[in-house]
Amino acid sequence: MACLEPNWQQSRPTLDEVQEMCRRVQLTPMPLAAAIFDQVLSRLRESHSNGGAFLTAFHVSTNDVFDWFASRNRLLEHGILGSILSRSEIRQGLPELMIPAEWENNASAPACPAADASGFKMESPFHFDGHLAQTLYSGGAYGQQRGDGRAEKQMALDFCESAFGLRFSEMLHYVNYEAWTDWFHGIAWDSTAVLFDRRQRNLWILAITDTD
Repeated sequence: MACLEPNWQQSRPTLDEVQEMCRRVQLTPMPLAAAIFDQVLSRLRESHSNGGAFLTAFHVSTNDVFDWFASRNRLLEHGILGSILSRSEIRQGLPELMIPAEWENNASAPACPAADASGFKMESPFHFDGHLAQTLYSGGAYGQQRGDGRAEKQMALDFCESAFGLRFSEMLHYVNYEAWTDWFHGIAWDSTAVLFDRRQRNLWILAITDTD
């Protein structure tokens, strides 16, 4: 499967087309079969005992409008990322996060501003494993750092290997360190990472929070 690349001959989709895409693009839940996913979640939940951690993944169907923006790393435009995150498939896959559904099925509304307006930003995919390793090492509010971090770095790399084969250059990476839903505690340990694999068309969401 070839990596998604921009089609420079394709014209920019209209706002109406974007809104329709956000409602209609197919999101298919993916099984998280690799043991490393359970290991990372167990470690995060242990160290974030007053909060927690959740991981989910979805396959995104081929869609010319979605692909126009994804191939250009522009999923924050028109609130596309927020709209996708508010879809019922993702809310059902992450019920604990209490993701608001204020945009879904509202044909007159612009693409949902909630998630994008409250802190999502683009970040280099090459930083993802480092952030995950740091979180695994430092823990949450009552985390106790042990060792030199090598084990945590390797665990983060193993996660990336299983999720997307270490193909960092083919990933889109968006982060949010704010409480964009009521599940988060609104202090130092809020973290959400959204990754989109431009080759496999898989969307990964990792959410973490804690409080003292």
